[in-house]
Amino acid sequence: MWLRSIIAGVACFLLAPAALGAEQPYRVSLIGDSFDGRSWQTGVLIELAPGWKTYWRMPGEAGIPPEFTWTASEPAEVIVSLPAPSRFADQSGETVGYEGEVLFPVAVTPDKATGLDLKLDLFFAVCKDICIPASAQAMVTLGPMMLDPAGSARVEKVREAVPGPGSAVSSARIVMEGGKPVLLLELAERPEDIFVEMPGSAYFRAPVFSADGRTASLVVDNLKDPGSLAGAALRLTYRLNGAGLEQTVPLP
Repeated sequence: MWLRSIIAGVACFLLAPAALGAEQPYRVSLIGDSFDGRSWQTGVLIELAPGWKTYWRMPGEAGIPPEFTWTASEPAEVIVSLPAPSRFADQSGETVGYEGEVLFPVAVTPDKATGLDLKLDLFFAVCKDICIPASAQAMVTLGPMMLDPAGSARVEKVREAVPGPGSAVSSARIVMEGGKPVLLLELAERPEDIFVEMPGSAYFRAPVFSADGRTASLVVDNLKDPGSLAGAALRLTYRLNGAGLEQTVPLP
């Protein structure tokens, strides 16, 4: 479901900035190097040429989620956070991701706070009229002194906007409408959009909200046995008043 038909593909390794254009529609870098006493805060910046998009961890009907592979010169835990995405409609259907640019905050927690070199190998995809699977490399040196205050400020701003705990969804259940399974969500507040994740191949389409905004209906594709979702925990990400939020909601 997630692998889009690849019309053309290239693999590029970005070690230095390059001009963005039709032949090179993306640029990848690591920015920011602040230290909060326990972890370094850096970020993966993907810049895209006009009209190009890249994908979220759940890319929609088609697409490739980003894969981050890290190599550190000293032992460290590396955790990537993803901002709330947007939904797009194109010739391949609904896709979920980012347009223009996206900055993924990264927390690097070392065994010993003496400094380290961090290398990223990124596999992802960018799409416009065609989908290009892409590879990129980037590096950053993290040490006792901040060398990139502007980048660190950008990372901090995005980190503050990473989805936090939400409670807009009161309950969830699967119903049948027109012979198709539909996820019915009862809402305490009406989000602007709702993205649903769970293990397996089921895809939850864009929500349709009731006139009063108290329910949302999401048609479920690629689900042969609706009963198999009984007791499943759904991970919901949504936008509410411009902010990204997350919550886990169980199905009965």
